[in-house]
Amino acid sequence: MDEFTQSLVRDHETILKAVNRLEERVEEWRRLNTVDVDSVKRFIEFARFFTDRCHHGKEERCLFPCMERRGIPREGGPIGVMLYEHELGRQLIKSLEQSAESYSKTGKGLENLLSICEDYVSLIRQHIEKENNILFPMAESVASDEDRNSTTNCYEKVESVEVGEETHRRLEKLAEEI
Repeated sequence: MDEFTQSLVRDHETILKAVNRLEERVEEWRRLNTVDVDSVKRFIEFARFFTDRCHHGKEERCLFPCMERRGIPREGGPIGVMLYEHELGRQLIKSLEQSAESYSKTGKGLENLLSICEDYVSLIRQHIEKENNILFPMAESVASDEDRNSTTNCYEKVESVEVGEETHRRLEKLAEEI
């Protein structure tokens, strides 16, 4: 893979660090029968800003439109599946936030909170697997040199406008602090 999708693959590596860390924490919380709500909040921040706003932003505003211009359909095709999974991830993060809020107030709902974490981890791992092994090679096979340049420039704009370089670095570090 070249730089056309390499930026997205690097994002995936950072996202997997965060979900691996969350999974470790879930096992620990289950053993201890309690949750560190601050860690959950850090994960939610990471998921909202890095995974969704930055990474999914690059895919939804840059890569997917490029692929559509090259004849890969949104509806009934892999792009539609990825968009649906992005939305599922957003819904799970919203549920996780509500569950964490409720847990911090009442001390109840531990299993529900842990279950949402596990569902998110599972969704993201499967999603990344599909993108890395199916979607990105497909994009590589149809993209022209012009597509590669314009899409890579688009990624940089999304990163700088949506997140900013300093915040991006902070979020990468946050992935290890969950």
